[in-house]
Amino acid sequence: MSTTPTAAVDAWWQAMQDRDPAALAALTLPDYLSSGGPAGRSLGREALLAEAEAFFAGARIDEWTVSDLEVRRHGEVAVCSYSWHESGVHQGTPFVMAGLATDVLVHRDGHWLHQAHHVSPLPS
Repeated sequence: MSTTPTAAVDAWWQAMQDRDPAALAALTLPDYLSSGGPAGRSLGREALLAEAEAFFAGARIDEWTVSDLEVRRHGEVAVCSYSWHESGVHQGTPFVMAGLATDVLVHRDGHWLHQAHHVSPLPS
C-alpha cells in the first residue's frame, strides 16, 4: 500500500505495467471515478477492473514515466497533477502515448487510495 501520494501514483502505473488487477483494486476506492481513458468515463472500481482486464488481454506497457508531479494536500485528500508517458504493444502493434493526468487521492487507514483519475492525451 502507498504511504505517500507520490508512491500511490507510482504504484498505479507500476500495476498497469505489471498487468496486476489485484494491485489496482487495492489502490482504488470502491466509488472510484475515471475520465479521459479508453472508455471515456468509468464509474466504480469494478468498471475500472473490467476495463483493465480487457486492456491486459491484448496489450502490455513496456515503459512508463511520470514527471513534473505536483501534489496539493488538503488534509486527508491530495490532488496530484503530472505528465505521463508510456510505450508498449497493443494488439501486436507498438504504441507510444503521453499526456497530462490528475489523480485525486484519499488517505484511509494509513494509505493513499485513488478516488479519481483523469487523463488528457497529448498529440504525438
